Amino acid sequence: MGGQPQSATVHKTSISPMLSVRNGAKAIEFYKAAFGAAELFRVGDENAVVAQLSVGGAEFWVADESPENLNFSPESLGGGTVRLVLVVDDPDAAFARAVKAGAKVVWPVEDQPYGWRVGRIVDPFGHHWEIGKPLAEGS
Repeated sequence: MGGQPQSATVHKTSISPMLSVRNGAKAIEFYKAAFGAAELFRVGDENAVVAQLSVGGAEFWVADESPENLNFSPESLGGGTVRLVLVVDDPDAAFARAVKAGAKVVWPVEDQPYGWRVGRIVDPFGHHWEIGKPLAEGS
């Protein structure tokens, strides 16, 4: 068989946010409770952790802030520079679960004139999440 050599691992291009937080271990537990996140990878201890999480196949990372490496949490900065958008089949249920786990409501889930049903929360670590889905045509 001619052709190209086969690699044991094939990687596709992806972009995954890495959220800097204070108290990474607590953040991981929050994301598990709030979003049903699965933990895919973790290194570190209670003092400093880096973990890869997945929500319905969408991956993101969580790491304790390290100012010496210019990685600051929203708590240190007094706010964040990125909002995360979590697209789910049932935004009302996902939103309620996040609030029950400790997130604060920025604005509730509502149908928007631009064709989405979406609400916004801020998690206990200062990251803002918009939870929603596009509305079906004719809704």
